[in-house]
Amino acid sequence: MLKVGCGTVAVCLRGARSQLQWTPRVYAPTVSSVKRIHVTFASTTPIISSLGPLENQDTDAIATSDNEINDVPALLQTATNGNTHSSAFQGLHTLSDWVSNKKIDFKKDVETEEQFTKLINLIDRETIRSSPTSLLAALKSLMNLGVDSNTHVVQSIENQLLWNIRKVSFSVLVSIMIFQIQHQDTELQKKVVKESLEAIQRRWTEIKSASEIEAFYKHHDLFNSEFLGHVDDRTIEVCEEMTYGELSKVFCALGTIRRRATPVLRALAFHMAKQEEKLSPKQLCNILFAMHIMSFPDSVLLEKVANDLIPQVASIDKPKLVSSLLFSMGQMRWRHTSLLEVLSEWIEKNLQICHVSNYSAIIVTLASVSYTPTNADTLFSEIIPRLTPSAFVKKTAWLDIVWSLSVLGRATEEHISSVLHPSFVIDLPSTDQYLRLGIKLKLLNINATSQLNMPSYRGPYLDVADFKDVIISKSRDDLKLTKHIQVMLHNFLPPPKYIKENIQTDLGICVDVELAIDQNGKPIPVQDYSNSLGESESLQPLPPLPEGATKLAMLVWGYRDYTVGSQKLIGINQLAVQLLEKKGFRVIQIPFYEYNMKAKILKNVQYLESKVKGVVEPLNH
Repeated sequence: MLKVGCGTVAVCLRGARSQLQWTPRVYAPTVSSVKRIHVTFASTTPIISSLGPLENQDTDAIATSDNEINDVPALLQTATNGNTHSSAFQGLHTLSDWVSNKKIDFKKDVETEEQFTKLINLIDRETIRSSPTSLLAALKSLMNLGVDSNTHVVQSIENQLLWNIRKVSFSVLVSIMIFQIQHQDTELQKKVVKESLEAIQRRWTEIKSASEIEAFYKHHDLFNSEFLGHVDDRTIEVCEEMTYGELSKVFCALGTIRRRATPVLRALAFHMAKQEEKLSPKQLCNILFAMHIMSFPDSVLLEKVANDLIPQVASIDKPKLVSSLLFSMGQMRWRHTSLLEVLSEWIEKNLQICHVSNYSAIIVTLASVSYTPTNADTLFSEIIPRLTPSAFVKKTAWLDIVWSLSVLGRATEEHISSVLHPSFVIDLPSTDQYLRLGIKLKLLNINATSQLNMPSYRGPYLDVADFKDVIISKSRDDLKLTKHIQVMLHNFLPPPKYIKENIQTDLGICVDVELAIDQNGKPIPVQDYSNSLGESESLQPLPPLPEGATKLAMLVWGYRDYTVGSQKLIGINQLAVQLLEKKGFRVIQIPFYEYNMKAKILKNVQYLESKVKGVVEPLNH
C-alpha cells in the first residue's frame, strides 16, 4: 500500500518480515566519525522475484545494530553487491530515511561516494521492470536526498510513471498527482501532473476514500468546476462510511478553500453530529474555525462540538488553542454559556502561561456575544490591568479592547480617554473604507458611553461633526424587513409628521423609527419637537417635548443581530439599547422571528400597535 500526502511517501510492505533478517536500528546522535558495521539482507538472491513489487516489501530491511553509527559505505556496498532490484531500492529508501532524520548529510556523506553512482545506475536500469508504486517511492527518496530533477534516473522514473498513468489503480494515480504537484521544475514533471489530472477527472466515479476527496478539495484550483461538482456528489455518497476524523478533515478542507457547498456541508455535519467518539481539542478547534470561515453555524454540530470539547478544556496546555476557540466563537456569534464558562475558568487558572492575545480573545469574545461569566470579577481584575496601549502593536487592536470593555461595562475613564484623545484618533487607519467605518462606529459608541454612562468623566470627547459621513447600512434582507415594517406603521403613524425613519445618530447606531407619545400614550407630531439623536438640526430651534411626553425608538433586529442558536442580542445591539435608554428613549424591539412579512396587513398593523402600547402602558402606571 502506498500512501502519499503532505510531502510524505510511506511504503507499507506486507510479508517481507518473514523473508528478511531484521536488526534493531538505533542511531547515534552524530556522524562525525564513520565506523564499519555489518549490514546484510536476508538473501543475495533477487527478493523481488519471490515477493512481487516493492509495495509488498519492507523498506527498513537495512538496519544498524545498537549504539552504532550509520555507515554509508557499508550500506551502499550491500545495496549494490547483488545487482538486485530489491536491494538497490531498499538501500535508496534507507539513505533517504537517514537524511530525513539528519543522521547523515547527502552532499558530504553520500553524493561523492563511488558506490552511490553505481546504486543510481542500478535503479535507472531497473525502472522499466518496476511497479508504479515502487517507482513513486524511489522518486520520493531521490527528491528527498536532493538529487537534481534533470538527472537521467529521475527523468527515467518520471517517464515510466507517465506511461503507466492510464493503467494504475485510482489510489496510485492520486498518489502520483499529490507528489508530483510538489515537483514541477521540468517540462516532464509538468506533463506528469497534467496527465494525472486529466486521468483523475475522467475516472471521477472511482472516488471513494476521504483522503482522495480531501486532496481534491485542497488542490481545487487544478480542476475544472464540473469535476469539483462530481467530487461534491461523491462526498455526499460516501461520507456515511467515513470515520469522525475523516469527516472532520474533509469538512476542514472545504473551510480552507472557502468552498461553501451547502449540500455537502449539511451531509458532513449530519454524520459528524451523530458520531459517538470524540475528537481532540485541536481537531474540534479546526472544525469551529471552518464553520466560521464558511458561515455555516450548524446548531446540531455546534452542540456536538461543545459536548465533546467541554470535558477536555481542562487538559488543554496551549494558550494559543484557547485563543483560537474564543476567536471562532466570537466571530460566529456563538453564545454557548457552558463552554464560555470553562474557557473563562481556564484562563483564570492559567494566567502564568497566558499572553496578551489570550486576554484580548476572552474580552473581545465575551463582548461580541454579550455574556458575563460567573468568575467575571476575579477574571477581569486579573487580566484588565495587563491590557494597556503599549501591549498592542496595532492601534485598532487597542480600540477593540476599549470598545469591548465598554460593552461589558468594565471600561475605565483611563481606557476611554486613551482612545478619544486626538493624537490616538488621528493615527488610526483611514485608507480602507470598510475598516474606517468600523473604527468610526466604535469611536462613536465609546464617546456615547463616556457621555451617558460616566458622569464623572473629564477626559477628551470626539468632535462628532467630523463623523457626519458615517452611514450605517443593512444587508438586503434586513433592509427589506425594516422597510416592510415602516410601511405598516404608515397605516396609523404617517410620516414625516408622526415618525422619523432611518436616523443615523451620533451614538454610532441607527434608529429605524423614532416617534413620540404624550402622557396619555397618544402619538404626537414628532417633527414639531427638538430631537436628541444628533441628526441634522432644523434652522429654527424647536420646543422641547411637552411635560409627561416621551420619545420612542424602534429597532428592527434581523437574524445576524442575535447570537447563534439563541434569542440573545449580540454585544453591539445590547449596547445600542442601553445607550438609547440612557438618552431618555423607550426602546421598542422588533425581532425577525416575531414579525411575518407574509402575514395580512391587518395582522401586522395590530402587532406593531401592540408593541407600541406595550411600551406606553408602563408609563401610565
